[in-house]
This record gives sequence, structure tokens and C-alpha cells, in this order.
Amino acid sequence: MTSKLWYMNADFEMELANPPTYKYLCSPIVEKINKQLAPNLLWLAAKDDSLLLEKPWSKDIVELAKEKKVDLISLDSKDKYPNKVFTPWGWTPSAITLGSKLETIISAPNLELIAKINSKLFSFQLEQEWGIAMSKAAIANNFEELKEIVAKSCPNPEDKWVIKSPMGVAARERVLGRGAELIGASATWSKRKFELGEKLIFQPWLEVIREYGVTFYVLPNGKIEIFGISDLQTNGAGTGTGYLLGRKISKNRLLELEKIAIQVGERLFNEGYCGPVGVDALEHSKGLHPLLEINARYTMGFVAVAVERALKITVPTLWKPKG
Repeated sequence: MTSKLWYMNADFEMELANPPTYKYLCSPIVEKINKQLAPNLLWLAAKDDSLLLEKPWSKDIVELAKEKKVDLISLDSKDKYPNKVFTPWGWTPSAITLGSKLETIISAPNLELIAKINSKLFSFQLEQEWGIAMSKAAIANNFEELKEIVAKSCPNPEDKWVIKSPMGVAARERVLGRGAELIGASATWSKRKFELGEKLIFQPWLEVIREYGVTFYVLPNGKIEIFGISDLQTNGAGTGTGYLLGRKISKNRLLELEKIAIQVGERLFNEGYCGPVGVDALEHSKGLHPLLEINARYTMGFVAVAVERALKITVPTLWKPKG
């Protein structure tokens, strides 16, 4: 089997959302985040794989790489790797450029397709088609339309809501609020997004009981291969705080989650996509929202499942990714 050359580009969505100007937007902060998160890929890497990682390398990282029999390669390496399959977190123009520079094997999907299927507009479309859309959720094309949606959907002062950008990730590129008025910082943010030509997704806030990340692969033959289901932990604002490893999932819930994963995977294959996928689902006080969003890339859920297996964790244990 051909070995992989792993590469972390956690700013995947940011680049997809700003393709013409991204090289000017990329900042030292983004580079720092990628450097901090990159070692997590060691849990997904197999024997004889390699990981691109900016130096210096910590002792812990070097030891884990040695244990996994994975080579660490400096991000500024001048060597070529024609026998390695380039494997980024997600496919973007800059990832393809880097893979080409290193003369790796590249099997990148169409980037227009990648942008389409990673947009929350696409997953919202599927929710509507399949009759599983969240009650009162809607797409707004302009600020006046969004104001009307908020007023109609959340008339009471205690009604909470969230407004999301199509390419937001990890509780970024969104605003929270409550009640019928869209004012203040939330209004300013929304107006700016509309000025940039974006549509915005409005959703009533759901009280979380448990969050699931269904991870799987869409294989070139169309088969859907379930990798596992992660157990994301969040705070009251929906920001991730870690993963709970070793907690069981009821048989009925597992069947529900795998069913939606297969349904999504088959649709992605028909769209022309093969590769890793994460589907987020949310169990709330009134039931299960099976399709919160689709990430057609690797996710930290993949890593959490890999850690759980590697460490053979069977008792609920909180794990926090590096970075």
C-alpha cells in the first residue's frame, strides 16, 4: 500500500471562502494554529506514513512519531516525495500547490465541488429535500429578510438563536442572540456579510444533550465506510472543549446516525466526491437533529475516534486535542 504524506491546513474553510485574496489574508496566527494542530494527524497516520510539520519538534511529538513509525518532515523541506500520496486536512488551491511542489501523488477532487459540498447552504438544502430541516431554520439573502426571519421565529425575549456564515467552522463565523430584534454587534456582522455577497443561515438555538460527529469515507467505488462516531463536548455557547472518549451510544441512536451518514455519503458520491467526511448531528431536548452540517474533509472527530481506539479507552474520559 502506498504511504501518505499528511498535511494540516485547518484554515481550509477560510481559504475556500476567500479564494482570490486568501494569500493576502493568511496571517502568522493561522500559521501558528496549523502548527499546533498538525501533531494530531499522527493519530491518523499509519506505519511508513509521513507528516509535514514545522520545526522545532517537541520531544513528545518525536516520541509519538517514532512509536507510530511515522517520519516527520520539515514544512520547508526541499526533498521530493513521488511515492507518497499527499493527504491534506482538506483540499484547497494552496494544498494542491504544496503537494505539487513536493512532487507527491495528488488525487484532488474538483475544488468547485469541494466549496459547494462544504457550504452549510448545501447541507441545508439536503435537510429540506429529506424533510429533516430544523423548525424555523431559514436562509436569508439580505439584511431586511434576516430581520423578518428573526422577528417571526423568535418573538419572545428568551428565545435564543444563531446566525451562521456558510463557511464557518468550530463556532467561528457566526453570531448568537435572543429575542425578536437583530441589533448591535450581531446586526453589524450580518450587514458586513451581506455586503460581501454571502447568504446567511438562521437557526433557533437548540439545548444540547449530546453532539455526535459521524466520520466515514466515501470510497471510489461508491461504498460508504464508517470510521466511527465522536462525542464532542461544548460549552454553553457551542464552542468545543474536548471529546468524551469511551462513552457508549445506544443501538437505536447508532442506527440513526449511520443511516444519515450513508445517505449523505451516497449523495456526495453522486455529486462526484470521494474521500473523508464528517457529519455533525445534535441530540437536543426535543429529539435528534441528524444533519447539522457536512465537512467533506478530515475532522477532529476522526482524530478522537483514532485516539479512543489506540488507547483502548472504554470508560468515559475527556480528551483535548493538541492546539
